[in-house]
Amino acid sequence: MAIAPIFVSSCDLAERLPVMIAEFLDIEQKLKRRFREDSVTDILVASLLSLPGNNVVVLTPPESKTGGDFDLVVVDPLLGDAVQFRIQAKRLTPHKHDWEIGCYAELAHPHNSGAQSQTLLRGLGKEAITTFPLYAFYNPAHVCTASGGTVSGIELASGWEIRERIKAIVKVKPKRLPYKRIGSLQPLFFPLSTILCAPATTPRASDIPTPADARQAVVDAIEARSGLAVFGQTLALPEMTVEAFPRPVATTDSVGPHRRQPALRSKHRHDGLPTIIRNAVERRGERIITVRVKRPKVVLIAD
Repeated sequence: MAIAPIFVSSCDLAERLPVMIAEFLDIEQKLKRRFREDSVTDILVASLLSLPGNNVVVLTPPESKTGGDFDLVVVDPLLGDAVQFRIQAKRLTPHKHDWEIGCYAELAHPHNSGAQSQTLLRGLGKEAITTFPLYAFYNPAHVCTASGGTVSGIELASGWEIRERIKAIVKVKPKRLPYKRIGSLQPLFFPLSTILCAPATTPRASDIPTPADARQAVVDAIEARSGLAVFGQTLALPEMTVEAFPRPVATTDSVGPHRRQPALRSKHRHDGLPTIIRNAVERRGERIITVRVKRPKVVLIAD
């Protein structure tokens, strides 16, 4: 019997696992034991690894200590395209009476310096493939219920937007700002399905989205939820800006800034992928491969 829940597809996982995680986090109230982010992240990674077929590979670091929570890579070996999501996880410390003022106590980790969030963004431009920094926020079921369904057990948010709030928290010490509170961050949330579900308008044999679809979905989600204007006015810091996020490269037949690139025609384009990603695709039958990476890297193969 598998410890991780079994899901029929990545999209099924994205829709059902947040509910299970929320219920899992509620259990700690009775146990008087706090479940850390690592516990939830392990369940998420194990659940992805348990998906049917051989289109999921987990690359694990040789050392026990990693440089973050995990990376999730969506790769299309036929087109030689890939997108990477670098994910930092935080869990909610709920408030007893008002769900909106529950907080992510370790958001500005370590010691309210914000150094972790800076590390999350550092070096993104040096990656061989487009990399989006994201935060995954884990929330217990009673908070999800109190929110009226506006919050789920797993919510994602832009790493750039969260970084700006962390910078504000650090800058105004010792004054307390509400930017660790779930009520303040909730407008930035978007669901796990954004990166794990293929668009309903383009049904495919594989339920894993293509890199182009996943990339575009995250760009759209960040833009739709951008709270920069309100954020700046609230802080009275109009000069504050969020770093631009990666966009697909425009081509000669592009109509707008988010136009997707046409499909690459060579069926051998996977040779241009980073070596560890290419190896993961070629050795997908092994499922778990130890390589020199700083954090666990989950590779979803869309083919």
